[in-house]
Amino acid sequence: MNKILRTSLLSLTTLLLLIIIGWFYTNFTIKNKITYFLENRLPNHINLQYDDLTLNIFEGTVHCLNPKVLIGNKMDTIIHTRVLAEKFILEDVSYWDYVLKDKITIEDIKIQSAKIEYYIDKFHPEGSINERTPLVQLYKDLIVEELSVDNAQLKIYNGKKDPLLFSGDALTLEIDDILINQKTLTQKIPFKYSGYNAEGSQIFLQAGPYENLTLSHFLIEKNRAQLDTINLKTKYSRHQLSQTTPNERDHYNLKVDQVNIEALNFGFIEAKFFGSSRQINMKNPSLDIYRDKLVADDLSEKSLYSKMIRDIPFDLTIDTLSIKDGSISYNERIKKENNGGAITFKKISTEIVNLSNTYEIGIKTEINISAIFMKTTPIKVGWGFDVNDQTDKFLLKGEVGKLPSADLNPFTEPNLNVKLTGMTDKLYFTVDGNNSRSTIDMRMKYENFKIELMQKKGIGINKLLSKVANIFIRNNSKSDEGAFTEGSVTVQRDTTKSFFNYLWLNLRNGLLKTLS
Repeated sequence: MNKILRTSLLSLTTLLLLIIIGWFYTNFTIKNKITYFLENRLPNHINLQYDDLTLNIFEGTVHCLNPKVLIGNKMDTIIHTRVLAEKFILEDVSYWDYVLKDKITIEDIKIQSAKIEYYIDKFHPEGSINERTPLVQLYKDLIVEELSVDNAQLKIYNGKKDPLLFSGDALTLEIDDILINQKTLTQKIPFKYSGYNAEGSQIFLQAGPYENLTLSHFLIEKNRAQLDTINLKTKYSRHQLSQTTPNERDHYNLKVDQVNIEALNFGFIEAKFFGSSRQINMKNPSLDIYRDKLVADDLSEKSLYSKMIRDIPFDLTIDTLSIKDGSISYNERIKKENNGGAITFKKISTEIVNLSNTYEIGIKTEINISAIFMKTTPIKVGWGFDVNDQTDKFLLKGEVGKLPSADLNPFTEPNLNVKLTGMTDKLYFTVDGNNSRSTIDMRMKYENFKIELMQKKGIGINKLLSKVANIFIRNNSKSDEGAFTEGSVTVQRDTTKSFFNYLWLNLRNGLLKTLS
């Protein structure tokens, strides 16, 4: 072997050894720096544990095996959040940006099979919203091109009698182009981002002290959301609810096959939350409502819908909300001896435009509804109001098609001891009102209308009282063919009752005026 070849081989071997030693040294040094940061630079109220930490400097990849994070309060160190995962992976960390550009750039962060528990009752925020301090101290901007959470499980507890507030399984989340710095860490959402996707199943939410909300699956992708098999249901039986509540409260069972949300956007502006959508479509909603009138009335003041929307504590903007093929059953129990009677609406089609508390004065919320009432009666309603009008002025117009009076008997007999006969051929009504009073104008064409008052226990007809009652009721609208009977009356609102009670008072008084 000649001298030149030996020298070349020796140089190459030395270089290779230096590269290997340098690789091990760099790997060891960077790993120690990461370990030091995790053990010494995290605040005292955040505790991180893991089984192993591996680093590949050529790929810029860090693997953390079985990480466990415990987050407590700064003041008392009580643990309010627990996170356990199978893996935490950093991919393609840019050393160039770290050394020369004074920032940390990571191509991808992956969190796999995480189990997250959060206890709201144990969390104690430090200071006011305006005094938010960063969770950690960052000396360089952190840029993450993609953050992904795969197959996570989340549970949120509130520490009350029914502690589980929220749960979700098979949760995935992808957030793109994340920027974190000292400024963003003081904000409500502690980072900036360009887009996100999310998906999950078996979602449970405690919607209040009496209702639970579930959905089988959700998907949020490119600012579009799809929610499947939604159910909002009272957690108690009808009997249990009546025994539990001190005041009258509706028993709900709402089912929706699917909700699609277009152009979804939400976030915070100066610590105030906002949510908006161009179009929301709701498919096949079914709502069953049961009200036990034997429970004491709730005498608190009830707001009309315009005020409810106006007083929502965040900015809401929904350009259009559409409901297709819905149904409603309302059952009211008034007497102890029976379970009450029901009125029903089916094939409901609804379009709500400008459902918002952010529009300027003069832009009205418009609601148009068509449905089949009871068995076969078509009904149409148009309803409008300006959310910004402090008097809650509204205008509601309705049209009711051919209605056999006997179709109302399943509701009137058990609740009112009243049996109806006859036919309403056409009914028009207009309610012009505000928060305190309204006027209803009604036009009605009907024939052979009679009222039969039943005995107290609902068995048999009280013939004497029925004859007396029918003295005050005009049997037919008018003798002229095609003519309508008209009536107009002013109604005073009971502010301890809902809008629908207000509407019922208008319809009842309008009918009495028109029939007499």
